[in-house]
Amino acid sequence: MNEQPVTNFFWDDWKQEAIAAGVAAPLAALGSDVLRLHRLNRWGDEFLGTFDDAPSMLVMCLEEPLETELMFLENLHPYDTALIAATKIRLGLK
Repeated sequence: MNEQPVTNFFWDDWKQEAIAAGVAAPLAALGSDVLRLHRLNRWGDEFLGTFDDAPSMLVMCLEEPLETELMFLENLHPYDTALIAATKIRLGLK
């Protein structure tokens, strides 16, 4: 068989680093999704999620986890107003 080694992408590594740093697993998964989708969809540099954003995203998760969760969801689902509104209520953000 032609077995290839399993390779982690930088967003997978970021998720593991975030969890190790104390970020809750669901928030780390959202951040990883932002990084992954930015790369795969080739979003412009003005959008959150470039490789260079990864360290700042980790700090955001640690310092303001609720606001960061909302920001990640807004980036991932910008047109899902029901999800964004429900998330604001769940997180106690206005």
